[in-house]
Amino acid sequence: MSKYKVSISFKQNALHLYEYLKTKDNISSYLCKLIEADMYNQQNAPDLEAKVEEIVYKLLQNKNLLANVSLKTNDVVEKLSEEDIDLINQLF
Repeated sequence: MSKYKVSISFKQNALHLYEYLKTKDNISSYLCKLIEADMYNQQNAPDLEAKVEEIVYKLLQNKNLLANVSLKTNDVVEKLSEEDIDLINQLF
């Protein structure tokens, strides 16, 4: 027999969740797994941004778009650098 128990209730707008939950063979085990997965995801949340950046970088490399992105970035940097040089020359 279980030692710890929790009672949950469902509002009318969550009836579909209740009906889905009833289809599970072992509701307690199912809920424990969901809670554990949620806890794990919260602990690794800061890594999500790094993962997204890694995936986007890989996609850009695979589609040969990274070179185009780099060129556009370099153009902006060069243009900004020229503007900075002109501003410095005007000031001094």
